[in-house]
This record gives sequence, C-alpha cells and structure tokens, in this order.
Amino acid sequence: MFLKEACTPRKSVFNKERRDVVLDLSDLLEDKIESSKFFEENFVTSGMKILLEKTFSRLEGVSDKASTFLLTQAMGGGKTHLMIALGLLAKNPALRSRILGNNGPGSGLGPVRVVGLPGDSLTHH
Repeated sequence: MFLKEACTPRKSVFNKERRDVVLDLSDLLEDKIESSKFFEENFVTSGMKILLEKTFSRLEGVSDKASTFLLTQAMGGGKTHLMIALGLLAKNPALRSRILGNNGPGSGLGPVRVVGLPGDSLTHH
C-alpha cells in the first residue's frame, strides 16, 4: 500500500494562501488562533496527550509530580506546537473536555490564564 492510498490530505493543505502560515507563541498570546480549527487540523499524538494529561493533572492538584517539563524535539516546530495546544486547551475548558474527555485531566478547572514570553521577541542590549 502506498501513502497516497492510505491517507487523504485535508483540503487546507492545498490552499495556497495558508502554505506559509506558521504559528508561534505570540499568536496564542494574542488570541489569533481559532482553537477548534487548530485541533481539527492537528492530530493529538500519544506524546502530546501525555504532556496534556500530566499538565492538567498538576494544575488540578491531582498530581504532585514535577511541574516543569523539558520539551525536546528533533524537528522544528514540535515544541511550539505542543505549547500552543496546551495554551489553547488551558484557555478553553469546553475544548479541553472534548480533547481529554469529560472527566479527563483538567475537567474540574475553568479557564486557565496563559502567560508566555516568546523568545524570538526578546532583544539583546
């Protein structure tokens, strides 16, 4: 079986206006990302789900494990993608329930305020 036969790309892949769109943390912080659309177009991997579940369990106080995570990724964009997904779910409890389940991690939390500092916006003096 060929990849072309096994997969059907979403229509937005072929949209020439969106080809150069790359999200960054400032888009999240400035509420420029349509959260439902983000999750419609992105697959929640097992690694992403683990990070999301551990983070929201920690925020709820269900877990007393480490509250910091070291994100590593060989290819560009993976860490930013994870942080955007996490931020979108933190801000939106209804979407969080849809992605992590009605009784999943974070289901007892309301909206979580997201604070961030995109490193590429820093200047050196």
